[in-house]
Amino acid sequence: MKVGVIGGGAIGLLISYFLKLNGHEPVIYTRTSAQAEFLNQNGITYRNQSSKENKVNVQALHVNEYSGEESYCIISVKQTSISELFFLKDENFQEVSYLFLQNGMSHIKFLENLPQMNLSVGVVEHGALKDGLSSVNHLGEGRIKVSSFKGDSSSEWIEILHGLNFPVTAESNWEEMLYKKLIINSSINPVTAILRIPNGQLIENEYALSIMKELFEETILVLDMTDKRGELWKELLVLCRNTSFNRSSMLKSVESGQQTEIDSITGEIIERAKKSNLQIPCSMHVFKAVKALDWRG
Repeated sequence: MKVGVIGGGAIGLLISYFLKLNGHEPVIYTRTSAQAEFLNQNGITYRNQSSKENKVNVQALHVNEYSGEESYCIISVKQTSISELFFLKDENFQEVSYLFLQNGMSHIKFLENLPQMNLSVGVVEHGALKDGLSSVNHLGEGRIKVSSFKGDSSSEWIEILHGLNFPVTAESNWEEMLYKKLIINSSINPVTAILRIPNGQLIENEYALSIMKELFEETILVLDMTDKRGELWKELLVLCRNTSFNRSSMLKSVESGQQTEIDSITGEIIERAKKSNLQIPCSMHVFKAVKALDWRG
């Protein structure tokens, strides 16, 4: 079965690779024609943590050529590019089932205005780094969690994506699932971006760990999840260990001079804190620091 993948970044390439292994035919829609042409000619090169390589052939098109031909489509663009997908509001795409895989929560407002009957959201716990136009390094193995936002297509997505080395699980509560991911991103991403360190050094460096803990405490307070402090902190530390060599998406954005997703991650926490009249000084500080890096970039 053909499955659309809008976004040719690290996660888009990683998912497309495993779709191919699962017997599907991914059609990758890229931002540039150059990447589409390169993928059509060279396929995807996948490297695991032991640097062992495998290559698969895929079909790729420029995103302007998207016509909704695939019944299932994965949206793997960054939060900052969601507004560019205005064409998904076309009534002609109403029958397509979409799975959105973004950091933060800002894309929820976009989903609320889409006409599709089946919309799902997911969180990605894998560490991946794009290398060139068609290579992806799998730096940390994890899983994908999927939950239905509108309709009920999460079980179908599990059937499409799940594999022995690429686990996918269903979550009944999409909001709680995204909250947990937001806690992780708010605690990890800004610190790695400011200090320019991979995830593993967050738990090796006592000062970085201290900052991460402060951000964690502020975030669970704002999201009213202090009752789950113990299990969430444990999950956060395990993720840092499992993706120790991974450079967060925010760090990679800073390094490449691209705009970060700080507005949809820490910015989301700040907005919610203001509404609840809560003080979150550490989050405010790292927000300004990353915005300064965005301005410089």
